[in-house]
Amino acid sequence: MIKNFKASVLILVLICCFYSADARSNDFRARLSASAEAEIINDLSASVEVETRFDKILTTYDRSLVEATLSYDIIKPLRFGVSGRFMHDMNDVRKFSTAYRASAYLRYKTSIDDFDLKIKTALQYGFDELSSSFASGMNKLICRNSIGVDYNWFGTRFTPFAEYEFFYHINNTNGGIINQSRIKGGISYKINKPSEISVFYMFENEFNVAWPVDSHILGFSYNYKF
Repeated sequence: MIKNFKASVLILVLICCFYSADARSNDFRARLSASAEAEIINDLSASVEVETRFDKILTTYDRSLVEATLSYDIIKPLRFGVSGRFMHDMNDVRKFSTAYRASAYLRYKTSIDDFDLKIKTALQYGFDELSSSFASGMNKLICRNSIGVDYNWFGTRFTPFAEYEFFYHINNTNGGIINQSRIKGGISYKINKPSEISVFYMFENEFNVAWPVDSHILGFSYNYKF
């Protein structure tokens, strides 16, 4: 009996040490989005995207986002874009708030056999994507860098894709830090010439912040090009 008690105490101490060393939590989330894109003049395009997110293992409304983007193809592989995003957010005590964000990006895209390689860097100022409700209370300057690849599946309407992205918080009070990364994989299906649907899984990892969350995210999107 004494041995069982000692073993129980040891297990309890190890559990406490584990949770004190890592306050990380996990969540399963979902994103539903729809977007429309049109070419205004040669090489100049405009798009609008609407997205709704759910968290707390899909039981709670998280936020809605509306983003408008204007992009220009400087040369065939290089695109420059600017965008503005509006957010309607619900925090952990079910209070609603709104926030705004502006961003600019450069994207390089090239084809290698059946693969499209995309490298993108962006600067954004405003709210960020961290889970903690207090994180959206301060305007942040974030540099986002990503690399992605699409596979043009010959003879089918399917396009598998994968992407890695990390976030660098430039104006952090303690100096610049990398505080978030994403790994994303999915597949798109061409319904017809203008319409496409996509489904993806994304693992979102937060670090170097208080109360980080590892999120497993399932997403569905619809895109229409005029």
